[in-house]
Amino acid sequence: MYQPPEPPRGNRTPWIIVAVVVLVVAIGGVTTLFLVNRDDEQPIADPGTSSSAPPPPSSGQKTTSSAPRTTSRQPSTSSTPTKVEDILVDSVVSGWQGVLSFKEKVAYDVPKDWEVETPSTIVGFEDNDGKPTAVMHGVTTYKPDACTSVKGSYRGRAGFVTAGTTEPARAASNGVKLFADSAALNPDGSKAQVAVTEATPTKVNAGRIEAFTATATLTVTQPGECPSPTVVFTAVAFKNGENTALFMMYQDQGVSDALPAETAAKMVESIRPHEG
Repeated sequence: MYQPPEPPRGNRTPWIIVAVVVLVVAIGGVTTLFLVNRDDEQPIADPGTSSSAPPPPSSGQKTTSSAPRTTSRQPSTSSTPTKVEDILVDSVVSGWQGVLSFKEKVAYDVPKDWEVETPSTIVGFEDNDGKPTAVMHGVTTYKPDACTSVKGSYRGRAGFVTAGTTEPARAASNGVKLFADSAALNPDGSKAQVAVTEATPTKVNAGRIEAFTATATLTVTQPGECPSPTVVFTAVAFKNGENTALFMMYQDQGVSDALPAETAAKMVESIRPHEG
C-alpha cells in the first residue's frame, strides 16, 4: 500500500485523499499515507475561534515515517454521489462545466479543461509532522500535470471548505488566512511571506446573492521543481440556509500558464445554490 516518495516540488505541500480508499499522491513534497473520509472534515472557521487567531499555519514537507491515519466512516447512502458523473450539473457559463458540492448543495462552473475530482476526494495542506490542517472538498484542478516532469503538479485548485454556521465575512477571512498560512510553511520550518486582505462584500449567483470575499498572496521563498513566484488564495462565503457556504481557490501566479483573472471572476460569479 505504501508508495516510494516523490521528489519535493517546493514550499507547498498539498495532499489529496479519497474516502475509504488509501491513495498516495506527491504534490510539492514527500508522500505519506492517509485513510479518511469527508464526514471527518471539521469546520474551518468555527464560531468559537477568534477571527484574529485562526488555527495554526501548516504545510511543509511530509515525513515518510508517518503511520497511516485512520478515521471512522459514516455509512453511505444510495443518494450520496460516488462518481464524477454524479456531480456534473448544467452550467450557467456557456461552454463550461457545472460542478456540484453535494455537501453544501452549492454548484460552481469551471472551464472544460479543468479536471473534476471524484466527490469523495479531499485536498489540502499539512504541517511538517504530517498533520492535515487545511482541507477542502468538491474539488476541481486547473492544469493537472502542469510540469510534465513533476508527478502530481498543477497550477490551481478550487473547492468548498466546511464552515458550519460561521458568519460569511468571518469565514472568508479565517478561511483564506488558514489556507495561505498552511501553504507558507517551508520544509525547514521557515515561512514564506503572506499578505491578506480584509473580507469585502461581493455577489455570487449572477449578482443575486450577497457574499463576502477575502484574498491572500503568498510569495514563494523556497521554489521547487515546478514553482511559481506567487500563489493567490481567494475565499468567497455566503449564507445558504442555516449554514455558510465557503468556496476556496488557490492559483499559481507569475507563470505563463497562470489562470487569467477574468476566468477566476467568472467562476466566482457562477457560484449558486443547487439542489441535487
